[in-house]
Amino acid sequence: MKKIACFISPHGFGHATRVIAVLEALRQLHPDCHAHLFTTASETLFGSLTDFTYHPEPVDIGLVQSSALTVDIAATCVELDQLLPYSAERLARLADRCAGCSIILCDIAPLGIAVGRLAGIPVVLLESFTWDWIYEPYCRKYPELRRHARFLGDLFQRADYRIQTEPLCLEARRDVVCGPIFRRLRMTSDKIRTRLNVRDRSLILITLGGILQQLPELRRFEDQPDLFFVIAGQPHTELVAENCLLLQRDTDLGHPDLIDAADLVVCKAGYSTIAECCQAGARVIVIGRDDYPESPPLQSYVKRVLGGVSITAEQYEWGDWLPLARELLSRRKPAPAAENGADRVAAFLGSLL
Repeated sequence: MKKIACFISPHGFGHATRVIAVLEALRQLHPDCHAHLFTTASETLFGSLTDFTYHPEPVDIGLVQSSALTVDIAATCVELDQLLPYSAERLARLADRCAGCSIILCDIAPLGIAVGRLAGIPVVLLESFTWDWIYEPYCRKYPELRRHARFLGDLFQRADYRIQTEPLCLEARRDVVCGPIFRRLRMTSDKIRTRLNVRDRSLILITLGGILQQLPELRRFEDQPDLFFVIAGQPHTELVAENCLLLQRDTDLGHPDLIDAADLVVCKAGYSTIAECCQAGARVIVIGRDDYPESPPLQSYVKRVLGGVSITAEQYEWGDWLPLARELLSRRKPAPAAENGADRVAAFLGSLL
């Protein structure tokens, strides 16, 4: 049996869903491959995988967020102080648990790189950005963050192999570059729309990733009877207006399938949602974040590849984007992605097993 260890950042859902897509593609090439998942991302996220061992391990901080659209750098520094540097005892323990693995895949938890160096196991870094790049703009206001950025930056450079995936924030030395990575569709759009009771209305999906979001101004939705709004990632499912459904985060309706069924997607600038929009060829309104370095490159990608448009968090919260939504709904959908980057990554990983 072939074994791969995966160190997965729990920041949002995107790193976990990206690894899921890669492991599903890898299993098509190597059905006997067993994955060891080191993360605090919810184990339920990985339910589509058929052969894995879940290790609940705090492998990464990323950024502490006070909401889906705001970050808390002071709290991030506190948590990094507790995590870094890694203790020799912890590295040795994790190296023992990775024994027998042919490779370690890191997305983008750098702890896996340190473990791989100690265990003598080749490490593959999969990234569209790294944390040192994310932290850099905050270092002037929070100088205590700089030593963590330097520590992690040095560690990222020590990966044996580097895969960069579009939408990409910053080009670096890499062994492989691939297109967007996304989980495959499992349910038809007609079935999704029937389950949601969309009927003949245009379906607008609002999704802000794996962090609980502030709801937009719902009263604005009630004045749009020909539109049906679904707000994903909620604690429970509830029809809060005749044309507005809150959808619980652990629904059996897959996120890629919801995007595929939507006539328009309103989302924050996050990797996995944008990648899934590429798979579907979705019309997109993306919510920009001036205080987050990943946001501008992703906004540019959405405009260039999907013909989407950007709005501010304030426009989103007050519903000022509704006229823009109608204008986008009048346009033809963009072409879906020609290939899934997960296949290229899986082929590269397979060559190392």
